[in-house]
Amino acid sequence: MNADALRRLAVLVAIAGTGAVAALAALTVTSATSGRVGPSTVELRAGAPRTGRTRLSLPPLGAVAASTHRAPVALEARVERIDLDRLQRVLAAPDPQQRLEAAVERDLQPILRALVLRAVLLSGVVGGLSAALLPGRRLHHLPLGALGGAVVVAALLVATWRGYDTAAFSSPRFEGPLERAPGVLRAVGRHVDDLARVHKRVSTLGRELSSLYESLAVPSTPASGETRLLHVSDIHLNPLGLEITRQLADRFEVNAIVDTGDITSYGYPIETRFAELLVDMPVPYVVVPGNHDSNEVRAALAGVADVRVLDGMVNLGGVRILGIPDPTFTADNVVSAADAADVKRRAAVDVARRVDAERPDVLAVHDPLLAARSGGHVPLVIAGHLHRRGNRVNGGTRVLTVGSTGATGLGSFTVEGGRAYEAEVLTFAGGRLTAVDYVSLKGIGGSFRIDRLVIPPPDAARTDAGPTSTTAGTGTAPPRSASVRTPTR
Repeated sequence: MNADALRRLAVLVAIAGTGAVAALAALTVTSATSGRVGPSTVELRAGAPRTGRTRLSLPPLGAVAASTHRAPVALEARVERIDLDRLQRVLAAPDPQQRLEAAVERDLQPILRALVLRAVLLSGVVGGLSAALLPGRRLHHLPLGALGGAVVVAALLVATWRGYDTAAFSSPRFEGPLERAPGVLRAVGRHVDDLARVHKRVSTLGRELSSLYESLAVPSTPASGETRLLHVSDIHLNPLGLEITRQLADRFEVNAIVDTGDITSYGYPIETRFAELLVDMPVPYVVVPGNHDSNEVRAALAGVADVRVLDGMVNLGGVRILGIPDPTFTADNVVSAADAADVKRRAAVDVARRVDAERPDVLAVHDPLLAARSGGHVPLVIAGHLHRRGNRVNGGTRVLTVGSTGATGLGSFTVEGGRAYEAEVLTFAGGRLTAVDYVSLKGIGGSFRIDRLVIPPPDAARTDAGPTSTTAGTGTAPPRSASVRTPTR
């Protein structure tokens, strides 16, 4: 081959190379393809020359990345929008994982084909335009530049496809706020394992309660004519909270469980499946819905055997309870906390009218604000919502609030969150509250505490609302409460 031919060949190679370089530089733009993948809208892009990784961006949470291939192409997938209604329908269906995987596989293939076709065609256009901008350009240079761009991009994408390893996501890298995800998952896994330890812990707690009862000359089983109710609240989707509820109800031989609401957290339809965990509770389960329990959740709870969603009167072992559901739903942030409080202040007037008409022994509400006008009209109000223990008297009405039985839910699923699992056993005689046993478990493997409050009869000569008290096992009597504290075992 003579020098002139070599020069022309070099020129053609340079033109094709220019087209290839330009196509690679523009690949992030030319490959951008959007489409529906399962319940979400996703944008896919390819970028080169980059390291061979796939990165899934989940704004504003961060991203998950993995080294999935060797070809010098980076694949970027960005979730632009999630159709929550569609996602919840998928997750609420039988075998949701299989349905979701099938939907993703079905929807992803046409988007990938569209990405390859779009990237190759537009890379050809970019390669041709770059050739057209070169000095000394000729008309036949344009298809040569287009060919160079299209061939190189097609080769890279084919190499990426052939060497792609989906198993690489078993060891992903997390970016942004998602960097905390591995630690959270380990913590959740650790505490899911702790479910097996709940029975043992509560059994020990039950024995301590029996000792406390003996020291106070109170039988460990309900006496004839006595009714025991387990009061729980604010489980917030925490399965450990429900398991603790189940074991407490069994060990303390209660007649029924009264849940003053917020059994779920966001009110999504998918959360209705949490109601299935209430099946086979040892005693009847009565729920007074809270401001995080949507209509869908309330309907699901009502469909579980031995579960009653209360809006009215119920007689539990001779104790007449009036339950008033929370009139607000604030989990979706459509209604502000201030507006919800205004609604409940107005509703408190109607609640007081119902109390006067029904004359219950107990008024059960989620937010004690609903009972603000009922002071002096009912002997006892039980509530939750505040996530803290409370015992006060309002115009002759004792108001008891229980802390979160779910330790405020999955958001505080770890012991390090500092929240205790709390519940209280209410003992009644003739419809009147006679004692409160307050149970607090600081982590499944940590310490627990039982406080016994003995409630004096209304005609007792007292000047305050404090309970009669005795301390078990210490030989001393504090002025207000009786308690047993068992250290970490």
